[in-house]
Amino acid sequence: MDDSSGETIARYQTFFEDCQEAITILTGEAGVLDANQACLDLLGYAREEIIGLDAARLFWGGSEELRRFQNDIERHGSVKDYDILLRRKDGKQIDYLVTATSWRDKDGLPGCMAILRDATGQKKTEHSLRCLLRMSAELNSASNLDDLLDLLVEQLLELNEAESGCAGLRTPQGMSSGHFSQGPEIVPLTYHCAPGVGWAGRLIEHGAYYLTNDAEQDQVILPEVRKRFGVKSGLAVPIVDSQKDVIAFFEVYNKRNGGGFTSFDLDHSLAAAQIASLAINNRLLHRNLSALVSFSSSLTVTSDFDQVLEVVGSHIETHFKRQFVILLPVNGGLTPRFRSAEFALSEEELAAATWSWEHGQDAGRSTEILSSAQAHYLPLKARGEVIGVLGLEVKPGAWFSNVQRQLLSAFVSQFALAIERGLLEQKVRRLRFHEESDKVQNAVLSAISHDVRAPLAAITASLSGLLNSDGALNQAAERQLLETADIEARRMHRLINNLLSMTRLETRASNVKTEPHDLLDVVSAALEELGGAARQRQISFDVPEDLPLVPMDIGLITHVFINLFSNAFKYSPPDRPVEVRGRIIDDQLEVLVVDRGPGVPEEDLSRIFDKFYRVGELGLSGGLGLGLAICKAFIEAHGGRISLENNPMGGTIVRFVLPSPAIV
Repeated sequence: MDDSSGETIARYQTFFEDCQEAITILTGEAGVLDANQACLDLLGYAREEIIGLDAARLFWGGSEELRRFQNDIERHGSVKDYDILLRRKDGKQIDYLVTATSWRDKDGLPGCMAILRDATGQKKTEHSLRCLLRMSAELNSASNLDDLLDLLVEQLLELNEAESGCAGLRTPQGMSSGHFSQGPEIVPLTYHCAPGVGWAGRLIEHGAYYLTNDAEQDQVILPEVRKRFGVKSGLAVPIVDSQKDVIAFFEVYNKRNGGGFTSFDLDHSLAAAQIASLAINNRLLHRNLSALVSFSSSLTVTSDFDQVLEVVGSHIETHFKRQFVILLPVNGGLTPRFRSAEFALSEEELAAATWSWEHGQDAGRSTEILSSAQAHYLPLKARGEVIGVLGLEVKPGAWFSNVQRQLLSAFVSQFALAIERGLLEQKVRRLRFHEESDKVQNAVLSAISHDVRAPLAAITASLSGLLNSDGALNQAAERQLLETADIEARRMHRLINNLLSMTRLETRASNVKTEPHDLLDVVSAALEELGGAARQRQISFDVPEDLPLVPMDIGLITHVFINLFSNAFKYSPPDRPVEVRGRIIDDQLEVLVVDRGPGVPEEDLSRIFDKFYRVGELGLSGGLGLGLAICKAFIEAHGGRISLENNPMGGTIVRFVLPSPAIV
């Protein structure tokens, strides 16, 4: 180089020596013309070693990467934050951002001056941000908490360049994890720390991270964890919710480069903890919503009040794992309606529950009101009124999360509404019962005044005629009177049987006891019961000879045929036949009773099986309107079904089907 080059270098000498940035000057022949002290320190060379050094030795890609760099400068005149890889004297690769400007000496020879900035920290920051963004996306797309925790550990190992680690949730007893990873491998290890025990347990008490680069001497770490993973350094971070309550944790062990964990690792781990907190809370809230949907669905399909209480109890035990009691007001005081088997309701507990009921506020353990009680009592409110009290066991030292409190609050609201609905339905059922009782009473009075009085009068008249004849009646007349008494007695017997059957149905006292029976035997028993009324009618049968025996309660099905035949005889002309058909269809017994009477108006078909319902003018023939209702109840008690339709040839067709899972 000539003097002009020396003058150029001299002009920048002060700038070289005082600048904290690493600066180097390259010749057009790609030789190092000069480098300041910051550059020498960065690359690990002495000044006499770097001056005149072929710049290709400094570029990780050698001559090819250097050529690319020179071409870009020649095209643009300068480059800014040019991303290249340089090689230190010790061979270590370093990411650099280079800002360079071209220059020419007096002979027109090109060169450049370059300012070098170590981009390792920036690259690491960019890598960490990418990891955190990927972590957020993957954790929030996890289908369940187990998958979420596995993904969290996997992302943390990459974020911190750690060898192994774990993540877990807080439980009522402490911290628990079954999600250990060592590199890409899942480690089958269960990790449990009570409050204050181990790194995870310490997080519960202090709510702050724990970092050590001398884990071999650490007194907090669990010895089995240190031994299993060869822990030399580690970082434990709490995951807290919006209420600053510790809900989970993670730990990472041993940097892959053999160094210790730094403040850089801590900052990014704390950011990861915030991401994990949102994802875990979202998953817990989703679980709560699912639990509420299940709870509401169970309550919706349950109409019986006692079953409502059982549903509530089942869900409380499933989701909260605690003993409980449900108390409702009866006769001015509280009475336990449902409780866990081991819940002890002493006078002290009842006093706390009563206070909660009377004042509409929480009482008992963990409150300032009657806190010596063993349970926490919550008022059940519906439409601003306290309609009951829920007592929930309080386990000493057991943690109850904010998410669980939210779920319990929602459960209590749903439960209170279900109780209110159940109580209202009980009132409605009582009103309906009284209404039905009035109907039954009126029907019985009607039966006594008409349906019972008529046959009784006929029986009395027939017997009086016999007693007062003094032998004046011939044998035929006497027999006629006896037959009249017999027919009316059977009629009254059927009426009383219907009344008794109705009573058994209302009180659920009818039990179905099935045994294999022949259909024709049951029909014959019904006709025998009807006596002369049946003998005077034409009955035809269409039943296969090989029809198998079918399981049924013979008493109930006989009663069904008696009522069906009675209706057929009553409403069809005496000279028209009544037909019975029976067959097996799809392993079920189908029976048809066909008459040739006037039929049923279309508007009455939908109510024909209702209790006390009688069809228009047909009802003038008397009766309580219970026969078909009783038939329907007895058939359905067998798990079967019954229907009535008009016969196209005139009259009606009553069709019933009995399930026959074991036809003999």
